[in-house]
Amino acid sequence: MITFQPVAEEAKPDYGIVRKMAEKMREMGMNGLAVTVESLVEHSEWTRDEVKRFAPEAADLAKSMSVVDRRAA
Repeated sequence: MITFQPVAEEAKPDYGIVRKMAEKMREMGMNGLAVTVESLVEHSEWTRDEVKRFAPEAADLAKSMSVVDRRAA
């Protein structure tokens, strides 16, 4: 029988912020805004440290989401 053990909260990555940031990046890009650390801080609730920490992964996700959208169209 397969059993699962719970993962400690501190060990779980925060994928929620990455996905939200990726969606915000796409929204800003579609509205003609340059997506920079400063612009993300200005147009969101995230701190500069959060943006610097999660932006690289969020940018990759945003690009992937855009490629999927283009292929579906």
